[in-house]
Amino acid sequence: TMITISMTTIAILLTTISLFLVFSANKLSDQIKKSIEVNVYLEDSLTQQDIQGIKNKIASSPVILKIEFVSKSDAVKKFLAETGEDFRKVIEQNPLPASLVVKFEPDPLNERNIEQLSEQFKKIEGVNDVVYDYKTVLRILNFLRSFKYIIYLLSGTLILLAVYLVYSNNKIQIFGNRNLYLTMNLVGAKVKTMKIPIVINGLFIGIISSALTLAIYYIVLVLLTKVFNNIKFIPLIGVVDFLIPVIGILLGFIGSYISSRKISQLLHD
Repeated sequence: TMITISMTTIAILLTTISLFLVFSANKLSDQIKKSIEVNVYLEDSLTQQDIQGIKNKIASSPVILKIEFVSKSDAVKKFLAETGEDFRKVIEQNPLPASLVVKFEPDPLNERNIEQLSEQFKKIEGVNDVVYDYKTVLRILNFLRSFKYIIYLLSGTLILLAVYLVYSNNKIQIFGNRNLYLTMNLVGAKVKTMKIPIVINGLFIGIISSALTLAIYYIVLVLLTKVFNNIKFIPLIGVVDFLIPVIGILLGFIGSYISSRKISQLLHD
């Protein structure tokens, strides 16, 4: 029983880690996609009404998250902050154009629709040029897509491994008690009746293993909080308190139910 509980605890930890990997990958992908910007440079002759009209045309696309207007004076401040060079000492007139910084919703974003949208922006009257770091954006999005598939594959593998750990341990117990099941069969016990204690046992093991997993989680949480005082773990606590028991009960039930089907095979061998 102690071995089964230990293995089930490992299984719950593996499954929990795999689920967090999936959610973390999606969150990381969304955060990086939200940071992608397209600079729409405007002609100097435009009025405020013209600029607002361009903003409205760009904002009409459902994939647009945010549009920020950067005036010519703001462009100078940004240039000074990034380069540290003040060209106004040499040139009196400000050559930097006003622009619109466009950000996108992360869900439908990919390199193809960024390029298509950029071409649409260029066709708007009053737009001088549309610039974004195509190679960098392309690499980021391709990496995120590949990384997400790797995480999904890894997570699926870990979950299957977790179920197999529970199944294999219950299977070992069933074959270890072979004489008991054969005796029960001889006295007329039904196979369904024999399966019930195995499933109930699996549920109890899942609950006990969930409690151990929660204890391990909170110990790690306390240790990390001691080391990294500025890290906020509070939002994760409620999720983990719900997620771990659910995973434990599901693993205990699925693993024990599948292994209980071996009783029929055992009795006929």
